[in-house]
Amino acid sequence: MVLAQNMVADPSDELPSEGKIWKAMKHKDVSRSIRFFLWMMIHDGYKIGRYWDKISGGEQRGVCEKCGVTESMDHIMTKGVEPGQEQVWELASELWKLKTGADLLKPTVGQIMACTAIKRHDAGTMCLFRILISESAFLVWRLRNERVINKEPPASARAIHNRWLKLINNRLRLDRAVTNEHKYRKKTVKKNLVLKMWCKVLKNEDDLPKDWTRETEVLVGIG
Repeated sequence: MVLAQNMVADPSDELPSEGKIWKAMKHKDVSRSIRFFLWMMIHDGYKIGRYWDKISGGEQRGVCEKCGVTESMDHIMTKGVEPGQEQVWELASELWKLKTGADLLKPTVGQIMACTAIKRHDAGTMCLFRILISESAFLVWRLRNERVINKEPPASARAIHNRWLKLINNRLRLDRAVTNEHKYRKKTVKKNLVLKMWCKVLKNEDDLPKDWTRETEVLVGIG
């Protein structure tokens, strides 16, 4: 929790309360499955690394097979060399650069845990930030579990690329859909927020109408 609090706090302010972190974690920009993932991260609830030191005969399960070091969320998310982690964050950075003109540095574990509470840009840009960080981190976690727990072969670079792109385009599709007031009523998201959130990152954006939320073939601009 302290890692998350440090990522949210302004240098001149006190650390935000745990309550603020928990409340932010319920942000509508992240799915329930990702909320649970972030909650487990903050609570150190996953059976990785040092957890297996307490289990007789399970010590090797806590070691990264590729790197030979004790697994941790920090290692899984940002430091390991298994396929997927580096590529996923590069894709996130590529889209972020379209949006802001700046690279998205690989986040720390604290930034991942606090991604729903960090406020550094305008509302639309921060919505995209939350989506990129949370969806990318959750994909890195799932890729790890498929290799380590399910014993599946490592995914190819092309498969990882397509999978990440599908996640982000699915989210774009959902955001377009929830601007429909007649269908979603109280759950409707303001159209202007969605337009601001995804502006500058769409494929052939100059050819799209000013309000593209009812267009069916709107995709992000990397492929």
